[in-house]
Amino acid sequence: MEAEAARTDTPAPPIDAWLAELGLEVVGAAGALDDAAFSRDVVIDGERRFDMRVTLAWVTGVGLGLWAYYGLEAMEIPKKTHVRMLRANFDYPHLKFALTDDDRPMLMTELPTDAVSRDAVGRGLVRLAVTADRLLEETAAAVADRGALPDWSERQSRNPLLLARYRAEVESEMPDWSAPVPRVRRRGLITRLLGGR
Repeated sequence: MEAEAARTDTPAPPIDAWLAELGLEVVGAAGALDDAAFSRDVVIDGERRFDMRVTLAWVTGVGLGLWAYYGLEAMEIPKKTHVRMLRANFDYPHLKFALTDDDRPMLMTELPTDAVSRDAVGRGLVRLAVTADRLLEETAAAVADRGALPDWSERQSRNPLLLARYRAEVESEMPDWSAPVPRVRRRGLITRLLGGR
């Protein structure tokens, strides 16, 4: 009974201050920091995947959940992509893919009450970004309509300091990975005959 009381009496973390220290802007908020439950939304970038909105939701006595909105609402996700997302649940520690009630793909991680700190939040956010970077091509159908990814080739991450601070530590817990080599499109016969490139 005393342990239960201690869990529910744990003060809420200063999420707003931590996010500011991590260089992140709050783009949405629900509830006050002294409420039993509240949430804050931020937008984070990886190095290859951009504009991922993440909700940080605190519930007293439970902890902090970080939910990344991985794709659009009501998307038709091919079985192959769904299977890859489920396999990632085993490949990547501390992360889970799931679908919301309206079939929106989510990438999530959770921090129990006694593990919540500014650095744990930073690592959690970077863990989401790095995983989205690594699985970009394999899960494209869950990211964008018909798998047509935006052209992010000229984009720079909006949170490079956050990535630099925690990336090495986060990747040390992940399987080995290297970025896929871009495929070179072969010219068709007609294009070659017409002298096109």
